[in-house]
Amino acid sequence: MLRFFDWPRAIFTKTLGKQITVYSREEVIARFKQSNLLDCRVNAYPDYTEFKGINRQPPNFIFIDMDRCVFRTEQEYWSAVKETNSNIQEILRGKPSVLWSGNGVHICQPIQALVLDQESQFAHFDQPSQRFLKFAARFLSNYKSDTNNNPAFKSCLLRIPGSHNSKYADQNGEVKIIQRWDGFRPKANPLYYHFYLYLADIKLKEFNDMQKNKTESYHTFRGNTISWIEKLIETPIDDYRKNAVNLILAPYLINVKKLSYDVALNIINNWLSKCGKLRQLDQNFDYTIRYALKYSTKNGQRPLKLDTLKVKNVKLYHLLNS
Repeated sequence: MLRFFDWPRAIFTKTLGKQITVYSREEVIARFKQSNLLDCRVNAYPDYTEFKGINRQPPNFIFIDMDRCVFRTEQEYWSAVKETNSNIQEILRGKPSVLWSGNGVHICQPIQALVLDQESQFAHFDQPSQRFLKFAARFLSNYKSDTNNNPAFKSCLLRIPGSHNSKYADQNGEVKIIQRWDGFRPKANPLYYHFYLYLADIKLKEFNDMQKNKTESYHTFRGNTISWIEKLIETPIDDYRKNAVNLILAPYLINVKKLSYDVALNIINNWLSKCGKLRQLDQNFDYTIRYALKYSTKNGQRPLKLDTLKVKNVKLYHLLNS
């Protein structure tokens, strides 16, 4: 397996207890021997997948983890493994490696793939190359792969044949090759159409949820209400907007109304839009809003009471009263 890899890339062993970067096949072998071949894993992807925050790595290795625990019987499990293997052969014309991981099966298929972040039909989606890894595993297994396994460029760790899974040391947890990869990298093209529909469906659901949240934010408030703050939300002011957001609106919407981050953000943005018509807002208001919402979420901060506001910011108090 190691002879097909470029370096550097990350490895993991039981002795190390974390991922480290190695720079040659010889160094990998030495590290694995130091760990007595326990929990030896190597990343399917090289260390440098980005440049200045821009992905440059194609998703050219499909990793499918088939977890026995979610199947009712052994027969059902091995039927799903066979089905996944057949799907790869029929859809991609590939013959993957199938590894016994010590307590289940890992199916590994190298492919030829594009850097989807650079393709016009995928570029407007968030991290398409990264998301393709999870989609391909789920799609090719007919959605029977381990849902807790979310392969990514930084965490696509493969067990090494001949090593041992320490969780099953008393059950001969040796990693073994059940089926060898035939050395052919099929093109990922047959998957792109289905992947596009998958991303578009997610985006549509997100849009519908946002519209639902907008309606909810105006018509179905949850939790308690504080009348003077509800009045503030409907009333633009020309000064002390940051104080109002930090001390009143963000903690009120998050910790009293129990609204989601996105709904609260939408309400405050709408309020500030009205405030901006009275007097122009500062350019860094977006940061102020997001920080106030995150701080309120993390710390459970409650909004100022009206009597407290009268002491701490008498000008804002009189502005609200007027």
